[in-house]
Amino acid sequence: MPYIQTVRGRIHPSELGLTLMHEHVLCDFIGAEKTGPHRWDRAQVAERMAPYLQAIADQGIKAFVDCSPRYIGRDPLLLRHLSERTGLHILTNTGFYKEPFLPPWVFEVSAEELAEHWVAEWQEGIEGTGVRPGFIKIAVNPGALVPIQQKIVRAAALTHLQTGLLVASHTGEAQAAFESLSIAEKAGMDLARYVIVHANGITDLADHDALAARGAWLEYDGLRADTAEWHLTLVRHALERGYGDQILLSHDAGWYEAGQPQGGTVRPYTYLMAEFVPLLRQAGLGEEEIHRLLVENPRRALTIS
Repeated sequence: MPYIQTVRGRIHPSELGLTLMHEHVLCDFIGAEKTGPHRWDRAQVAERMAPYLQAIADQGIKAFVDCSPRYIGRDPLLLRHLSERTGLHILTNTGFYKEPFLPPWVFEVSAEELAEHWVAEWQEGIEGTGVRPGFIKIAVNPGALVPIQQKIVRAAALTHLQTGLLVASHTGEAQAAFESLSIAEKAGMDLARYVIVHANGITDLADHDALAARGAWLEYDGLRADTAEWHLTLVRHALERGYGDQILLSHDAGWYEAGQPQGGTVRPYTYLMAEFVPLLRQAGLGEEEIHRLLVENPRRALTIS
């Protein structure tokens, strides 16, 4: 049976509901060699971040996709606690990011060996927690992909082939996006299971059309008041060109930053429902189209067959 993997276990896809596809509870930017749970107090992070999550639950949001990968603050136990506390369906990930958030051993192994590591997290749970990832999070550098990022894209595709997990790739630049899709496709991956994260950073609408034509998801995150007009343009354009069913929306907001007093400044996750959805209605989108963007598309993206 198809399902979606959350930090508390499997759910039926129909349970997902309104979904924020790209957010962060906790981040740590000190680097792969220094980060770890010793860098934050899990209880303190939970107390600071729970009200922000409760605020979106109160708006009707049902699911929250946490995109902090390993070595940048991924904490499955924290996410499971917050999921139990707020009732939100929270998803975490397997995968790796890019330099300087990669340990030295990643440069020495093959894509196949990397994939084995990620598949093991899927099969056995993450770092002894029993929490399983609901998607694969990677990153690529802008422009022509450097060898390590080529390897990470290939490893993500291989992991997908063994698990069915969605691949979400921090991108936001056209050349990197096209090269990534070519690597994944060559590895045998269906590009309908690949997300170009931060696609709102790609300024040429013709590139959006071309990426969508290859079958990939385009994620328009970074949503806030000063980007709303551009996001409206992107959504309207996608709908006019017939690929509204390949669009995902979110804020890329939060987060408690390890190493900062009380976690630093946190940006709320409430703008989409409070401000952007009314703007979509003003722009002429009907409730069916809004439901597709915020419920149906995330559900299809995250469902594991």
